[in-house]
Amino acid sequence: MNAIEAYIGALDGRLRGPSAAKADLLTEARDGLVDAADAYRAGGMDEAEAERRAVADFGPADLIARDYQAELGLRRDIRVLWELIAGVPLLILAWDLARAFADWSRLGATPSWYHRAIGVADTLAALSPAVAIAGLLAARLLSRRTAGPPVARAVSWTLAAAVGLNLVAVATYGGATGLMEPARMLVSVPCAVLSGTWILFSMRLAVAARSWRTTA
Repeated sequence: MNAIEAYIGALDGRLRGPSAAKADLLTEARDGLVDAADAYRAGGMDEAEAERRAVADFGPADLIARDYQAELGLRRDIRVLWELIAGVPLLILAWDLARAFADWSRLGATPSWYHRAIGVADTLAALSPAVAIAGLLAARLLSRRTAGPPVARAVSWTLAAAVGLNLVAVATYGGATGLMEPARMLVSVPCAVLSGTWILFSMRLAVAARSWRTTA
């Protein structure tokens, strides 16, 4: 194995994340190393020494892997943010439509505290995609001034906040309804399906937000 392939293998072993995104980064690194080695060979170096010099110029594998891991986390976080931005509003709209067509007459009157709790949950649910959008805008602005770990950390914190707001909203919906009358979540088949879908979607977002946080 030559010096370049050994270096790429060292990077590969340190990175965790989506295989396609990792392959893109490794291909980019390999191409840069090959170009640098070609330049050294054109200057009169033998092949082995040219590859060793190219690897030395590229930087220590653990340092480069740390930056690449931040890039992988950033790409993953941005994808999850877009899922949240699209998914949560659709679930809110679908739930409102299902709730509007459900037959609530067989259920008792709702106390004022329940309406306040649902109002808080509605606000939190609406804030979740708003925070996600703010995170994407902040990432774009930050990327013009810096790159790597600082941008990744900013997006990661934004994602945690957006996912957290959505989880609290779902917990508030379920907790308030369960405390008063669990049957309200099952008042119709669409309402029951959407309740389950929102819970599963929120769990998926939470799991995705925690994935691949280990840096090299």
